[in-house]
Amino acid sequence: MPGESNEWTVAGLYTYPVKSCQGVALQSSTVTATGLQYDRLWMLVDARSGRFVTQRQHPRLALIQVSINEKHGVLELNAPGMSALQVALHPTDLGAQVPVRVWYDTVMGRRCSADADAWVTQFVGKPTHLLYKDPDCPRLVSRYVPEKCAPQAGFADVFPLHVTTTPSLADVNSRVPSKLTHTHFRPNIVLSHPRALPYEEERWTRIEIGRDTWSLFITSRTPRCSMPNVDLEVGKMREDKEPMTSMRTFRCVDPGSPSFVCFGMQAAPQITGHTVWVGDSVVVREYGEHSLTEPL
Repeated sequence: MPGESNEWTVAGLYTYPVKSCQGVALQSSTVTATGLQYDRLWMLVDARSGRFVTQRQHPRLALIQVSINEKHGVLELNAPGMSALQVALHPTDLGAQVPVRVWYDTVMGRRCSADADAWVTQFVGKPTHLLYKDPDCPRLVSRYVPEKCAPQAGFADVFPLHVTTTPSLADVNSRVPSKLTHTHFRPNIVLSHPRALPYEEERWTRIEIGRDTWSLFITSRTPRCSMPNVDLEVGKMREDKEPMTSMRTFRCVDPGSPSFVCFGMQAAPQITGHTVWVGDSVVVREYGEHSLTEPL
């Protein structure tokens, strides 16, 4: 097959410190137990219902810019009409513990501060907490886990890493009304290849990345929600419900869940502590079939 050479490379790296807010493009990142460093360690939660808040309900979250200042140990949030909010990048003075449901898992978070709650409440327009993932309560991933792997996650939907490829995005863009970027699908790792066919990644089960040749298990397709329909420039859902309406005609491909629109692959590192760089080489080592026979 055209993409089975060693010419796959890492074309992009992204971390999303605050779930459902803007991501941060990286040149390199440490691979931690919960994914790329800082990825989805913070999350907005409805103060009344205890449910996590995403662009599905509040597409304006797409307008919250997030920046990482490691020198000063600060995570900064900026949004239209708001002053900047700064929270500790490595918090030690954590607030009250708050259990929150993330799909099928109960995940423990900790309140960041009263100031952080006031900021997100003002932006969302209803009482909201900003939570930090409780470091003392690991969240183990239990579904579609390969042998020799014990993945954890922060506030990500399921697995600690999400992988997309440039050939697959190019195919989607040839079939939808408006051009999309990888940002619409929120990957952590974007892979490219000069001659690969679209969706080759759906046959992979293990790849090796980088100078240390660390293994990444490819565990399942990623079923998509409505978030790709958010117009990221204005923070509103598109009225034409694109690209998901078009993608439903050609991306309902998982044999176990044929009603789901799928794009991208869930993934988990075999071990942690390695550094991944843009430009790293990637080699496909193992192949297999994927089928979502139970919910992610």
